[in-house]
Amino acid sequence: MSDTVIVDTSVLIALEKIDLLDILCKIYSEIILPQAVINEFGTPSLQCYTIREIKSPLVKLLVSELNVGSGEAEVIALASETGIKTIIDDMKARQIAEKLGVKVTGTIGVLLKAENSGLINNAYDKARELRDKGFYVSDELLDKLFKLRKFKE
Repeated sequence: MSDTVIVDTSVLIALEKIDLLDILCKIYSEIILPQAVINEFGTPSLQCYTIREIKSPLVKLLVSELNVGSGEAEVIALASETGIKTIIDDMKARQIAEKLGVKVTGTIGVLLKAENSGLINNAYDKARELRDKGFYVSDELLDKLFKLRKFKE
């Protein structure tokens, strides 16, 4: 188990869709959920999370000027202030976070980490399952995961 992460709503939704929400607590020591994420998702069935209320002026800027959702905005603002790694799927939000110097991964990154930790058999199958359940996973990313899988065999 390693580090603390700040998690966005889409990640919770995606992992819940494939019955893997609990792997977050197996991979990370603490999950921080901004209040806006709780407002969007509801109360997650996780044991390892804390809720943070974010009062950063960056949130308003991200939402009003850059049209980022409130959950992503609070994740980015908290991460930029604390240096804590984030898990965000939205491409626009990821790009903004990276420009602010925030370390970012996504749901697929979590699946790869889970596979490498022996928590799931393979990230490729779980990514396909996510896609089958309506979560956007690009053909390019699926191809990369497939090649990684072949490489390990």
